Amino acid sequence: MSPQDQFKISLNQNLWGLVVGLGAMGAGEHYNLRTLLWFSIVVSVIMVASLAVTTLAYTINYWKNKQR
Repeated sequence: MSPQDQFKISLNQNLWGLVVGLGAMGAGEHYNLRTLLWFSIVVSVIMVASLAVTTLAYTINYWKNKQR
């Protein structure tokens, strides 16, 4: 088994976007880059909203299929 197989991370696009946004937010804060900080805040808010919508849709679909 290769080392890459041990660390496969399976995330959807919303979570990858949130991880990148939060990482950029940390870099913007650490290096005092205000433009990067504000851009990453906007991206993170959008990704959280998108994640909430997709999670709600998945949950509703799960409940509908569970009742059958």
